[in-house]
Amino acid sequence: MREKAKLLMTAEGFNIANHANFASVNNEVSPLFGFLPSFTTFNVHGSAALTPSQPLGFTSAFPKREIQLGLRLTF
Repeated sequence: MREKAKLLMTAEGFNIANHANFASVNNEVSPLFGFLPSFTTFNVHGSAALTPSQPLGFTSAFPKREIQLGLRLTF
């Protein structure tokens, strides 16, 4: 009896550049939102400079760099 075997090697990478990709924003804002004086600037897109408890501060991020290696032996 003869056997034939194959070895398959795989490598996968996610977020290789290790860039922070934010997942969610604290969307609770003051009732006065939009009624601030004209000289006050307010970033409605979220900011990494804010703490998660502040309005429009980022509360979570997607995973950092991930690299996964695998081997498959078939016979």
